[in-house]
Amino acid sequence: MSAADATAAAAAAGRPATRRRRWHRVPGSLRLGLGIYAFALVLAFVGEVALEDPNRQDLASALEPPGSPGHLLGTDVLGHDVLSWVAHSVVTSLVIGVCVVAISAVLGSMIGVVAGYVGGALDAVLMRVVDLQLAVPPLLLFICATSTLGHSMLTLILLISVVSWVPYARVVRTQVQLESTRASVAAARLAGVGRLRLLTVHLLPSAAAMILVLASLQMGFVLLWEASLSFIGLGIQPPRASLGFLIAQGRSSLQQAWWVVVFPGTMLALLLLAANVTGDGLQERLGVDVEMVER
Repeated sequence: MSAADATAAAAAAGRPATRRRRWHRVPGSLRLGLGIYAFALVLAFVGEVALEDPNRQDLASALEPPGSPGHLLGTDVLGHDVLSWVAHSVVTSLVIGVCVVAISAVLGSMIGVVAGYVGGALDAVLMRVVDLQLAVPPLLLFICATSTLGHSMLTLILLISVVSWVPYARVVRTQVQLESTRASVAAARLAGVGRLRLLTVHLLPSAAAMILVLASLQMGFVLLWEASLSFIGLGIQPPRASLGFLIAQGRSSLQQAWWVVVFPGTMLALLLLAANVTGDGLQERLGVDVEMVER
């Protein structure tokens, strides 16, 4: 074997080891969170392509326990397959979570960048808008809005986005104010860099890690709000599946059919756990502290 071949073979053998070292450097909490999300995505995919319609009723099979033929997780009081309902509910939760986080991050980051960079009267006005939004009870807003606009998924996404953008605005504003004092930003101004380029190239990227961490943590907030609103009848309603609605429906038969509440509740708890540990893992991996910056 020539020297070149030996070098190539050694490099090829070293690549898997390098990948393993990189993976082991990822915090355990982040790996746990990503693993739960992967499981949820697989369950959602299986629910969409392989499982039956969660709204299909079979009264002859009502309240069958887990492990029954054709019903791995049992059925509820109307004969709905619990596994199918949970799988389709995961799709609903993830779609709402991703959409709300995306809308909130974009809106809040834009407001935070403008407030932190411009400052002065505009900053004061925008921060008073933040204070006003924090003063409005979210549940009161949801009740008023859903009674007027209905219970569609789009309505729920927009409503939760309205109460979710404030943390992004505060974190990005603080970071932009800190970055604006750096010598590199002052040099860019002296070099004649335009405001738009200064914001998008020099200031906003400095807050990207914090936005990513906050988005991961906010995912749990969104999932909990969606389930809670569906539980009290203000969120997603049939024919679309929802974990909160299934838990609410199972309360009346909890003593005789514990699985109707336990399995969707466990899935909701896993999603909330994934959001929190992923956020904690990202904070550790990226070396940022969102709470410290916000203060």
